[in-house]
Amino acid sequence: MNGPVRTERATGPDSSAAAIPGSATSGFRRPSRAPGAPVAPRRWVSAYWSGRRGGAALHLLDAALAPAEALFRGAVRARSGWHDRVAAAPVPIPVASVGNLTVGGTGKTPVVRWLGEWLRARGVAVAIVTRGYGGDETELHRAWFGADAVRAGRDRSGCVREAASRGFELALVDDGFQHRSLSRGLDILLVAAGDSPNFRMLPRGPGREPVEAAARADFVLITRRTGQGADHGPAWRRALGRAAPRTPVLEAALEMDGWRDLRGRTIPPPRGDILAVCSVARPHAFRRGLVRLLPAASIELLDFPDHHRYRERDAGAILARLGGRTIVCTAKDAGKLRAFPELGTRCAVVGFGARGDPPPPLQAALLALAGNP
Repeated sequence: MNGPVRTERATGPDSSAAAIPGSATSGFRRPSRAPGAPVAPRRWVSAYWSGRRGGAALHLLDAALAPAEALFRGAVRARSGWHDRVAAAPVPIPVASVGNLTVGGTGKTPVVRWLGEWLRARGVAVAIVTRGYGGDETELHRAWFGADAVRAGRDRSGCVREAASRGFELALVDDGFQHRSLSRGLDILLVAAGDSPNFRMLPRGPGREPVEAAARADFVLITRRTGQGADHGPAWRRALGRAAPRTPVLEAALEMDGWRDLRGRTIPPPRGDILAVCSVARPHAFRRGLVRLLPAASIELLDFPDHHRYRERDAGAILARLGGRTIVCTAKDAGKLRAFPELGTRCAVVGFGARGDPPPPLQAALLALAGNP
């Protein structure tokens, strides 16, 4: 799917437009499709996973997928049991893994940046290891840490060994919780406060592993983001208390803040109305965050599939809808939109990252892992 997925016309919190029932942010109007854009399967899947869609057809699908979920759950249990019995191959430098239990959207990449920059500031030579799926996160890490510090590929153990051969002292793995063949000294598990802990497993839900898998983490970080909507943080603490009572549960705030142009230069916040363009796992959280940052603006969301590779026709579609407004995009999208000069002077990039220092128990564990207590 190459075209835009869906648009919404939205205004700030004081809008008189009818809100979608249950929305955490007023001002939503009923979603409408972009001209020529198909309804996004991922949007439908997300709504199905969250229980927002019903009807007889959905009940039939749900029943049909139940055996597949049971098979997946069984496969996950068998794989986990095998890894419990077989030691991971050693690697030459310490490894800290950042991962999650569900498909996308918990903030792994900004948290890896947060921890990596904190360690660098304390003199630790940190390498970033990622599978590189879609390429977006890899390019962000290269922009933040430099190309030499980032190793991307399916063989994470090989990436860590390569980083060690280049003089790096510690590897931070982006999305490594399920990659148990890689030896690690620290497992950091992220869960999003905006998600319910009562999720189902793939394909009936977003779960890659059940909540009980949190017992093998060294720390759980509940991430709270600008515009997250519902707050399931207390429910997560109860669920983790039952499933992983010995695992410390900490919190991290992920905030939208700071403005740059497509070339990375600092700019003031945009004025006037906004066309919000993104290809991220949680486009509506992006829009809600912008509503909080720019409450006086009228904001329209034009979202594309996650990891989307923009093409000339996409740039044309963006310009056709833009009018006299400003494009606002994520840092993840900025690297791809930079290829279209016609968007350069019309686009503002909003930052997104963790604020402050890591919680003290996590600081101590990271420094101990790096041999720098």
